[in-house]
Order: sequence, then C-alpha cells, then structure tokens
Amino acid sequence: MRTSQQRDQLPEKNMQVCTNDTLAGLPLINIRDFLRHYPQGRRITVAAIENDLGVSSARAELIAQSMVEAGFIEPRIETGERGSTSHYLVTKLGSRLCVARFVKRITRAKADLLVNQMLERIAEINARDELVFRVKRVRAFGSYASDVPEVGDVDLAVELEQRYPDRDVVEQSLARADASGKSLGSFIDRLNYAELEVQRLLKGRSPYLAIEGGDCPEKFGVPAIQLFPDRHERE
Repeated sequence: MRTSQQRDQLPEKNMQVCTNDTLAGLPLINIRDFLRHYPQGRRITVAAIENDLGVSSARAELIAQSMVEAGFIEPRIETGERGSTSHYLVTKLGSRLCVARFVKRITRAKADLLVNQMLERIAEINARDELVFRVKRVRAFGSYASDVPEVGDVDLAVELEQRYPDRDVVEQSLARADASGKSLGSFIDRLNYAELEVQRLLKGRSPYLAIEGGDCPEKFGVPAIQLFPDRHERE
C-alpha cells in the first residue's frame, strides 16, 4: 500500500503497516483512526468522510472509492419509501486495520515475554488492596492472536472490576485521585484516575502493549485469545 492509485495488497491474517503508508494521499494512520469510529454495522457516508477528515466533497468521494478498492469498506444500497440511499460498512480487513498499530515489529518470542511480564503484574495489581480496581479479564487480539512469527504489538482487551463492590466507587475513585498528590485539572480526571492507574500499572511503560476496552474484539469483529484468568486458545 504505497500508492493511492493501486489496490493495496495486504496479508489476510495479519496487517503489516508502516508510518509512511498512504491511501488516496492521506496517511494510512488517519484512515485507521477514522474507521475506528465506525465499528462493524455502523454506517459510513461520504458526508461523514468529508466532515471527519476535513476534506472537500470531491476528495471524500475519492477517499471512499480508494477505501473500497483497498478492501477496507464495502458499499451498500438500501431502498425505502423515500427512495434509495447509499452508505458503506467496514469490512473484516477494515477491522484489522482498526486494530493495527504503527510501530517496529517484534518477534513472537519478545511478545511472549512481554505477555508473561504483564501476567506477573496482574498478580501484583490484584494483591494491592489500596487500588480501587482489580483486573478481571485480559484477552489479546490483533496480530498476537494470529500465528504470525512477528507482531506489531500486543493488543489487550482489558476488563476491570471494583475491588470492593459494596463501597461507593465514586467516593473511592475521588479519594484515590486526591491521595495521589497529582494535579488533576477536572472532576472527570479525578474520577477516571483510579481506573487509569491500574491500566498504567498493567502496561508497565511498554510501547508494545496497547490497553483497550474489554469489548474491543467484539466491537471490531476480530478474534481474540484469553490470557487471564486462564489462558485459552482463540475464541
């Protein structure tokens, strides 16, 4: 996928992308970020492309056609009482682009090491009584959930749960934020601090671990493998 005029050739099981890849003259990472707002089933229109990407109507049409040719979206036409309407839906290939990250690839052995270190951190996190949340479930998706020898990163769908469900989670979260000593600018920042704290601890400063919501595989219609509490094969 090095030009905007040719149909992009991408592996079926794993998407290898680079920071300088483009589509219709736009950085591919911009296309990925756009498609992330349209999980499978949500309609994409030319007007949405125009507004979200800040391009002209004619450019939006070209971008839509280029995404169709690349296999990221597919056109749909619906006929109703008021006539026919057209829109686009994200394909499975487009869903794989949505979870692709633009980093230097690492070997599966290195990725396995990062996962094992992450699993060790889960035990440490879940043993810390002062944290408001604990890790309930972790699944991997994206390239790590495939059988490729190299991966772009390890995408993790993480579910957290309140450590003490009988306590007021808002009061706990605010208290934890205030106890951190950090300068948090807004009520929302204070409210979200406890959850983000656990996510940061889980990530462990690794640029190759991407923490996403627990429903991310279902949202984008991609396979996943369970890592915690018990490691399973692909779902």
